[in-house]
Amino acid sequence: MKSRRALALAFALALPASSARAYDPATTHAGLTERSVLASTLHKVLSRRLARPLGLFEPLRLREADLAPGEARSLLARLAALDPAGGYRPGLDGAASALAWVVAGSVIAETPAERGKNLFYDPARGTGMGDAGDGATFSHALRSLFDDGTFRALATGTDFNLTGLPATLWLASPHNDVGLEAFARELDAAVSGAEPAARGTALARALLALGGTLAVLQDAGEPAHVRNDFVGAYLSGEKAENPFDRASAFERFVADRYGRVGLPVASATVARPTLMAFITAADGQGLADRTQRRFFSLGTLPEDAVVDRDTTPAEVMLYARGSLAYGLPRLPRLELAGLGERRYAYAGPRRLLAYERVPGRVRFFLDDAVYADTARALLPEIAAYGAGLVDHLFRGELELTAKDGSITVELRGARGAASGEVVVYAEDARGHRAELGRAPLAAAEGTATVSVAASPPAGTRRLAAVMRGRDAAGALVAVVETNLR
Repeated sequence: MKSRRALALAFALALPASSARAYDPATTHAGLTERSVLASTLHKVLSRRLARPLGLFEPLRLREADLAPGEARSLLARLAALDPAGGYRPGLDGAASALAWVVAGSVIAETPAERGKNLFYDPARGTGMGDAGDGATFSHALRSLFDDGTFRALATGTDFNLTGLPATLWLASPHNDVGLEAFARELDAAVSGAEPAARGTALARALLALGGTLAVLQDAGEPAHVRNDFVGAYLSGEKAENPFDRASAFERFVADRYGRVGLPVASATVARPTLMAFITAADGQGLADRTQRRFFSLGTLPEDAVVDRDTTPAEVMLYARGSLAYGLPRLPRLELAGLGERRYAYAGPRRLLAYERVPGRVRFFLDDAVYADTARALLPEIAAYGAGLVDHLFRGELELTAKDGSITVELRGARGAASGEVVVYAEDARGHRAELGRAPLAAAEGTATVSVAASPPAGTRRLAAVMRGRDAAGALVAVVETNLR
């Protein structure tokens, strides 16, 4: 048995990776991102702080010449693969609206497919996609071999072994080109860049990274992704045309039922104390925390309960509860109906799971009615958390004033004590920007003022500033551009 499992493990490690796609990128992720952005303050940020008068509808061009060669090849290939009918693929000139760049970022966040292994987070254990053990790996290997129909995979190789980075780590990883590190770097460059075209590219890149960050958060609102259920949710049931690009039954339901434009609007915008608290926190109100304890995924349902003529509903419920991988959601009272009669267990008005008595056992499953209730509860909440995350990232607001040989920079909106450095730039009539000066900034209660001893040179048309530092809520990047009259 051990030698057979070892052989299967070798096969599994040589197979192409199945993609854990999470919500469908082109429809669900794109639609949720639009809902979040439209419910946020991003339009005002772009139009007022960054002097982009059309806000979300401002055209921005991403130039290949402004990207590092390796980044250009990867990024442009992924953007070129987007469906033109979606409305968020940039044109042949590399231009798209600010909103389209955010949406595109949430779609390409899951390409190439192997990124999917880094989109899981189990808040109960603080882990990502976990090694499910020899049995699950054996099943995965056999299923993959049968799907493929040949042994060609043995010669191709892959590093996929049912493990990945926790989504919380992937979000901040320097290897994630549409994550937090890219967002902060490119937002800075969108103001500090010397030339207008380079600043436009940087802003497009920052918005792509904002979309990628939203995509990670959105997956924290998908039950299989927070219940470590890759094997149960993605390697069973109906298969996609490409056997290594499967979606779960719930994700297919959401994509088919709502598409992109039919998704519900965001509920009330959610505020959280830190960025990671949008995903998980000690108070249990992160999106991953809430999703894990309220919803089942296909592979974390109760095991089938064996029954005979003397079995009571209480015995079935006791067995079912004891078989759960997670303590929550808690199973309510069950009823043993006649053979073949479908029943539902409820959490308030929402159907939690379906169950049915069949000869010799009670089986538990999820159906479209359960998925419909799950989607109605989760989708507006995901969009609301996304809107709050956008506002959180842009919480710092700067105001510039030039007078009497100095430039005053005021920071507002920081959470608690804040510290960092402010850099001020002057822009001439040609759009060229040069640094005027810099100064440390410290705020005790979220508001602070600092002066930079410099006067705008003759011909200056615009002043701009970037503040990078930290406050009680974490890393802080604040930007502003101001026309001189």
